[in-house]
Amino acid sequence: MISRRDFLQTSMAAAALYGGSGVGNWGRLAAQQSLTQSKLLEFETFGNVSLIHVTDIHAQMKPIFFREPEINIGVGANRGQVPHVTGANFRKLYGINDGSASAYALTYNDFSALAKGYGRVGGLDRVATVINQIRTERPDALLLDGGDTWHGSYTCHKTAGQDMVNVMNALRPDAMTFHWEFTLGSERVNEIVEGLPFAALGQNIFDSEWDEPTDMFPPYKFFETGGVKVAVIGQASPICPSPIRGGCSQNMPSVSVMRTCK
Repeated sequence: MISRRDFLQTSMAAAALYGGSGVGNWGRLAAQQSLTQSKLLEFETFGNVSLIHVTDIHAQMKPIFFREPEINIGVGANRGQVPHVTGANFRKLYGINDGSASAYALTYNDFSALAKGYGRVGGLDRVATVINQIRTERPDALLLDGGDTWHGSYTCHKTAGQDMVNVMNALRPDAMTFHWEFTLGSERVNEIVEGLPFAALGQNIFDSEWDEPTDMFPPYKFFETGGVKVAVIGQASPICPSPIRGGCSQNMPSVSVMRTCK
């Protein structure tokens, strides 16, 4: 069976012969490679702990066309450092082939041409398919939601986040933390959190009136998985206009793994 790399190289050669030298010419050819569901769902198991991380869904339940930004400005020492790397520099950094599915999903170059071949991305039904496949292989995998979940769509706005809460409850995360969820207001966030069937974590969430940590959310939770004890620490993201606010630069659950002492 031809490898993806070989296919892309052949596609570029065909473009040079039959379509000129423009990136868009071979980009459209590359996007025609077969990406079957079984291929996309291949999951190579290794190690003893599996973590599934989703973030920044922004209440987009259906597949959409999403173009990554051309610029992500890094100031001072952060200039040119992750996450302030885009386009060709991003692909070079992570060894991503031009015209590949990863290039389409993660960078902006030749977006229009590749979009015609690959189509829309995302969709929570597709997210569920991937998660369920991983759980089939690793039933004890932890699913972590990094926040920016109950915000970003018309239906989410009209339901005060309830549509996304219902969907995420069905996905059964093990823990989540927060970002723009706080724009719903502290009362609404509290109301939702009280009914969640999973952990809502935030070790760096402050009360704006007193500028002190709030006890609304536990800072961490321990899980037993893969024969070890895992500590998931909630790191909420930057300040949002709400009586409660996050105080960290990135909304990503931190994970600490400790061996169980015998």
